[in-house]
Amino acid sequence: MPASAGSPKVASRHAPLGLGRRAAALPRRIARPRRGREGIPRPRPVVSADGPVAEETSVPGPEQLMQETISFLKEDLTHLFDEQGIDASRYDEVVEFRDPISSYNSIRGYLFNIQFLRRVFSPTFELHDIRQTGDFEITSRWTMTMEVAPTKGTILRQLWDPKLVFTGVSIYGLNPSNGKINKHLDLWDAIDQQEFFSVEGFAHVLRQVFNLTRAPDLETPEFKVLKKKQAYEIREYPSFLVAETSMDVAKAPGAEGSVNPAGAGNNAFNKLAGYIFGKNEQEEKMAMTTPVLTTNTGRMQFVVGQKYKEAGMPTPSDKEVATKEAAGGLYIVSSFNGPALEDQVEREFRNLKSIMYRDGLVAGEGWVLARYNDPFTNPLLRRNEVLIPVAGGFSLW
Repeated sequence: MPASAGSPKVASRHAPLGLGRRAAALPRRIARPRRGREGIPRPRPVVSADGPVAEETSVPGPEQLMQETISFLKEDLTHLFDEQGIDASRYDEVVEFRDPISSYNSIRGYLFNIQFLRRVFSPTFELHDIRQTGDFEITSRWTMTMEVAPTKGTILRQLWDPKLVFTGVSIYGLNPSNGKINKHLDLWDAIDQQEFFSVEGFAHVLRQVFNLTRAPDLETPEFKVLKKKQAYEIREYPSFLVAETSMDVAKAPGAEGSVNPAGAGNNAFNKLAGYIFGKNEQEEKMAMTTPVLTTNTGRMQFVVGQKYKEAGMPTPSDKEVATKEAAGGLYIVSSFNGPALEDQVEREFRNLKSIMYRDGLVAGEGWVLARYNDPFTNPLLRRNEVLIPVAGGFSLW
């Protein structure tokens, strides 16, 4: 089903996580402003009969200033966490920065926070939309994902590999006298208590840091998290390849065409495993992937590597196995651990449907159970998800 986030998605910026009120000396590269970027007011010489004697700053009118600042941020935020860094020349010396767990009142503290996140959490930032929302005010909507950088390449990564996801908005204020950014406030979608210091916000961070469920290091369908709440995520999936077959379950009484996706599926699993491990006309062994998907229409699916989009998937030898390209689309997703028993999966589904009704989201056809781990993984560490398609569009704002 087509996604309908309805907003342009431009790779970009903001740091919704910080260190509290600490500030430290900044690297020279970060503190030194760059000059000459297109669309940014620059000092120009004042010329008299005796030649240049002074400099003044040209500040465009309010409408032009807002448009130039939006264009500047769209480009500048692509450098938020890279070696180049953001252009500090467009920020006032006094910048009020606040998110639920950190607060600074200077450009030095603001830039220090960005560098701390870059070195400790290897963040990636994606800007979904940015627009003027008031006189000298601009608001952006974004997603930021992070992982603990110091564990890369260590044995610790095999035991503890948290992925932190934040979505929300950033509100920028501009100083009318010089056109520079002097305010940046972050609001997170997952919490209600937004003021610094937010105990709810701190707990939201800790839950993600100490989430021990994990997926194996295998290829998995890509997706974008458009909104993260406490109980669910809204994701946008591109199309991906699957091999599928029928599960070993009967239709539920009174629910024609519907089964519990956690039902019996050993025969289906073995057929799909056989296909992946070489039971195909080309006798090609394919790499394992994750998750195993089961649907309420009684189908089990193995994800097939994206490299076969160009090469074509091997032809199944078993006539009960089919291959296809799954359409992807927009989904609401809840995650849980454990063995994914039928009763638990049914509860997760019904709870997610109630949340959709509460939050004004329309459910599309069917639903899916995703299981990421093999049966030998400790149930407390297993990652499972229920996915329901979102119909009728979704507004990021």
